[in-house]
This record gives sequence, structure tokens and C-alpha cells, in this order.
Amino acid sequence: MQRRIKARPQETAAYQALIDHKQATLNVLLSRIPDISTFAQLGELIGYSYEWVRQRLIQAPEKLYKNGKRYKVPKGVAEEFVRSVFI
Repeated sequence: MQRRIKARPQETAAYQALIDHKQATLNVLLSRIPDISTFAQLGELIGYSYEWVRQRLIQAPEKLYKNGKRYKVPKGVAEEFVRSVFI
């Protein structure tokens, strides 16, 4: 039988503060995403290289806009991607 460890009230408050901070950071990042962005813009926004972003987003090219040989990322796809990185 395992014993459940109960958190002390101050630990719960600190944990909730971290969750609130992470949510606020995510909201700021989501508000900065333009309607149509490039891999480089998204990479700069979240702190990763554009190549890393491109490799992950190109796995589902049907969700992206194609402009000649280049891809553009619509806002909905970009928001979903940023949420998946930070959650």
C-alpha cells in the first residue's frame, strides 16, 4: 500500500503561481502571432530555430499555405503549434 504525500498550503500556492505565470506567458505569445506567419517568425517568437519549427510543421503540409516554393503558417495552426510546444 502506498502512502499519499499531501502538499503543504505554501507549496500549493507556489505551484499555482507557476501555473498562472506559464498561462500568462502563453497568452502573450499567442497574442503576438500574426494572421499569416513564416517559420522564421514563429521560431523567433518561441525561441527555437526556424529549421526546428519547419521540420515539425511540414509534417502536415495540408494545414499550411503554399506560396510558390515557400510555406506560410495560418494563425490557427500557429497557435496550436505554440500551445503544443509550451504545454
